[in-house]
Amino acid sequence: MPVAVVHADTPEGRSALQAAVREAADRRQSLVVLHPLDEPDEVHTVRAQIGEVAGPHGWELLSAVHDGDPVGTTVQLLDRSGAERVVVGSRGRTATGKFLVERAVQRLIAESPVPVLVIKAG
Repeated sequence: MPVAVVHADTPEGRSALQAAVREAADRRQSLVVLHPLDEPDEVHTVRAQIGEVAGPHGWELLSAVHDGDPVGTTVQLLDRSGAERVVVGSRGRTATGKFLVERAVQRLIAESPVPVLVIKAG
């Protein structure tokens, strides 16, 4: 079963992708990158962003255009991926931020059918 990661072109998203690449390699599993798109033509830019961090090979992109609910679309992509766990990045820079994760991450944790590994941007 693959390891999934939620992609975002942010410091926390890149930290999550780096951690997911290591996690998949350590477990000898494939890596599936999940990305809810705002527009269909974003997919080429997203692939390039992933390639800059994860390299050109060894991962698969699952994406779909969201309908205003990117977290719901991410959960649907996660269901399709067959992953056994999902990695997501979090800001968590302040004392409060360390205690409370962002609303989208909280929702993903609550709705995910698999364990969620939250990575703090470093």
